[in-house]
Amino acid sequence: MIDQMLKGIEYGNEFKVDFIDIRYQEKYRANFQSRDGELTADTGSRRGFSTRVIIDGALGFASTTSIALADLKSAIEAAAKLARSAAPVVKEKIVFADVKPQQDKVETNQVKLLQNVSIAEKMEMIKEAEKTFKDFSEVKSYTIGYEEMIDHRIVVNNEGTQIEQKIAIPAVRVQATAVRGTKIASYHDAWSKAKGFELVDEHPLVELAQHVAETATKNLDATLPPGGPTKVVIDNTVVGILAHEAVGHLFESDLVEAGSFAKGKLGQKIVSELITIIDAPVLEDASGWYMYDDEGTKGRAVELIKNGVVSGFMNNRFYAAKYDMEPTGNARAFNFNDEPLVRMRNTYIVPGDFSDEELFEAVKDGLFVTGFMNGSADTSGEFMVGTGQAIEIKNGKLTDKVFIGPTMSGNSIEVLSSTLGVGKELALNLGTGFCGKEQLAKVDAGGGKVACTVILGGR
Repeated sequence: MIDQMLKGIEYGNEFKVDFIDIRYQEKYRANFQSRDGELTADTGSRRGFSTRVIIDGALGFASTTSIALADLKSAIEAAAKLARSAAPVVKEKIVFADVKPQQDKVETNQVKLLQNVSIAEKMEMIKEAEKTFKDFSEVKSYTIGYEEMIDHRIVVNNEGTQIEQKIAIPAVRVQATAVRGTKIASYHDAWSKAKGFELVDEHPLVELAQHVAETATKNLDATLPPGGPTKVVIDNTVVGILAHEAVGHLFESDLVEAGSFAKGKLGQKIVSELITIIDAPVLEDASGWYMYDDEGTKGRAVELIKNGVVSGFMNNRFYAAKYDMEPTGNARAFNFNDEPLVRMRNTYIVPGDFSDEELFEAVKDGLFVTGFMNGSADTSGEFMVGTGQAIEIKNGKLTDKVFIGPTMSGNSIEVLSSTLGVGKELALNLGTGFCGKEQLAKVDAGGGKVACTVILGGR
């Protein structure tokens, strides 16, 4: 495939281009699930080429679902024609920052290859987990699922870059709804990582089903906590939502350019000095694995906030050149026919030196909030996150009193400015979700637990 793409590069150079790259992608996705006992299996793959051409500061983009050289050449010709037509009227010339050409072939580590496990075995695993719900009469609805994505990507350009990546990401998920009279309580749990089928050994569906059923049922006896500003300890998963949705997007250079809160704040202290936030291309036990981005740039870790101070932004080659920054390897496209955008990878709050007990002591009287249900944020830092459960903290100790997971809201900058402590343990888990900025992207997020003040929607 690379030889064919290099022939495409040779053909593109005939159009006297300033720059040309070609991406190939073949993505296989599968979803096996049971919804209240109804088993379904959905599998499929897509493949194709895309190309970007820069001529006189204008960029043209085209793609094709064919892998024939003739059709690749047609796509290159179309992209070149678009660039040449736009060049006389383009308002801002496209210039890419220089990067060292890379030639590499990498893939995620799989102890158990996903393709070596049969569909029958994957479905049987789901059937076994279904049996768990027979012991929970108040669970009236459930979904058990196993998903996987195997993503093969190649990037070449006329600067000498040739990058081939194979990324495998399995996922497990369970959701349950318990009912007692007129009261309804739901809970879910999910895991996905860039690895092989060993993920299922680490997070067995049977154990997830047991945990979800128990928690949903227990929540039937719970009430909402008091509402308003509340001191809390936020678990690693909810911290991830804060790091990704309410902070990370503010530091993507295209959104900075558009006027996010972080614009013009480089070097300024905006949150507690206890907070350092990093976006990294590869982390152990995380699902946002992206050693090279879709421009062929080798990814590097980016300190977005260091000890409370704005210290960097995520970018692609265009924004790196525009703001005289080093390219960070954050240009990502979900499918071959998508143009690469500035996207996060693995975004997390760096662990501090507080034990769980010390975090509870810092809060004194408040709540330990766990489990992510849903969430959203905007470029001003305002956010809203639905949580799964809250446990009372009284006199610096965790009690047995459980509340229904409250909705957390506020401004991320204000919340992180109120930080009382950050936990020692680093954990990332955004479950089976994808970031949805214009197009999907598989990301992960988390960090150490955080003690802070948030606004709770309670009784």
